[in-house]
Amino acid sequence: MKLITLNTWGGIVHEPLIKFIKQHSTDIDIFCLQEVFPASVAPRLSLGKVRSNLFSDIQNILPDFNGYHAVAQENDVGGLAIFIKKSFTINKIDHIVVFQQLNITTDENQEDYFSMGRDLQRMEFNHLGKTYTVLNFHGMWVAKGKIDTDKRIEQSEKIRKIFNESNGAKILCGDFNLRPDTKSIDILSKGNKNLVQEYKITSTRSSHYTKLVKFADYVIVSSEVEVKDFKVLQDEVSDHLPLFLEFK
Repeated sequence: MKLITLNTWGGIVHEPLIKFIKQHSTDIDIFCLQEVFPASVAPRLSLGKVRSNLFSDIQNILPDFNGYHAVAQENDVGGLAIFIKKSFTINKIDHIVVFQQLNITTDENQEDYFSMGRDLQRMEFNHLGKTYTVLNFHGMWVAKGKIDTDKRIEQSEKIRKIFNESNGAKILCGDFNLRPDTKSIDILSKGNKNLVQEYKITSTRSSHYTKLVKFADYVIVSSEVEVKDFKVLQDEVSDHLPLFLEFK
């Protein structure tokens, strides 16, 4: 099986993004996307020229996929989306809050912390007699950077508990908004395979991103996942780069 995870940047680089997803739809089984707006949302002007109907745009070019959307903040910032080929048997898909609560935005001077509620999508499915769980996540943003904070550590502890309680071979992926040298990442990686670290990835950001720290995105898998290939694709379709995983 093959999976791509990508923070879409709200579809700001829209035409290249849509072309990229459509081209890969023939060989990719699962897309795990972040910052995906549903058609009903009017995004904040501060987010720039994002596509308010990005989820629909993507679903329209993926007729052979079932799409699932989850949003933490209604009528504001973009949510999570999983697209999986219709040939797969889905056991369940749920939407779990991992920080704050839904429809809550907290602003503490922006020097230390600013974040809406944070959630993740968890999808369990069967393939060739084996159970898998994919967890799609977009971590909280902090003005001081992708460093440890008490709230981020709390967030990671909640996610790790959900990860441990999930069934089968597990894949956690997305934009974590974390440096690789944080305790928050260690909590998620311990006993698992952090593929960004194992494959010595030096950047998950495209040229659209100009800040110094080039880490944000991760794929972490449990021991039951057999990794056949992992790499960062160099397609400039967002301020993030797509992460590609082939597994069984």
